[in-house]
Amino acid sequence: DALILFIACTMMWGTNSLYIINMPLFVVNELHLSEKLAGFMMGTAAGLEIPTMLIAGYYAKRFGKRGLMRFSALAGMLFYVGMLTVTHPWALLGLQLLNAIYIGILAGIGMLYFQDLMPGQAGSATTLYTNTTRVGWIIAGSFAGIIAEIWSYHAGFWLALAMSLMAAVCLVRIKDV
Repeated sequence: DALILFIACTMMWGTNSLYIINMPLFVVNELHLSEKLAGFMMGTAAGLEIPTMLIAGYYAKRFGKRGLMRFSALAGMLFYVGMLTVTHPWALLGLQLLNAIYIGILAGIGMLYFQDLMPGQAGSATTLYTNTTRVGWIIAGSFAGIIAEIWSYHAGFWLALAMSLMAAVCLVRIKDV
């Protein structure tokens, strides 16, 4: 289960990295919108992630870490469907709530879920979780440039959607603890 969670979290952090790399270039170069919008989108998501993390911590006992992580993956899939279909600035800003739910829960609950799956190994669990961010960045960085060069910045969101779907499939397979 810890290995499956490692794959899920890696895919989720990878999608976030793809988004951070591609979104500003997509907004400016392909949608021909203001670079300020890209900054507002990043800031809105970041600002909403903090309350999401706090709320997720509060609801972890009621819905369980597995339930929250699954909800996070669903929010991520919906977010990337939105990024593939929406072009209006207000809609792009509104999508940041889904992004904040996706990343806020992952950031706030992911490590705790690893620790629950690996009782008595808190250090190893924390290190394993932390490495999911690094591996996600490596995967995203490798593919973001290749996809943008061959197709477009927009096409990177198709990979992000596929990765978030893969994460959701993994999260369905993990036991609740």
